[in-house]
Amino acid sequence: MKVLLTNWINIAGVFGAGFLFAMGEMILEQQGNIAAVLLGPLFLILLYGLTSWCLFIASLFIFDLLFIVKSRDNLLIKLAVEWLLISSPFIYWTIIFHEWIFGVCTIAFFVTQFLRIKLIVKAQTSGSR
Repeated sequence: MKVLLTNWINIAGVFGAGFLFAMGEMILEQQGNIAAVLLGPLFLILLYGLTSWCLFIASLFIFDLLFIVKSRDNLLIKLAVEWLLISSPFIYWTIIFHEWIFGVCTIAFFVTQFLRIKLIVKAQTSGSR
């Protein structure tokens, strides 16, 4: 079950990438003062994206329980499939709505998903002792 705790890297990575992208967009569009540039993206990601966050985190835990908790065989393939299944709606939203923040977050999720490999191996080897 320690594998589930490795999801922090995905959540932090996606949140950080989304926050930085939204902040950069606000700076480029020159909207508001420094408080608006810092707080606007925070409210955008936390409140506007609340449903997306809930579904994203729930999906991470469900797919980890199904794919990874019992066995780390073919871990790279399992993480790639998990990324593809979870990212599909966000890729669709990027294409349909032209909201590039979804694309940025999808790329961040891709990167952090593969950074998790070391954390998962470490969690499973420490848990088996």
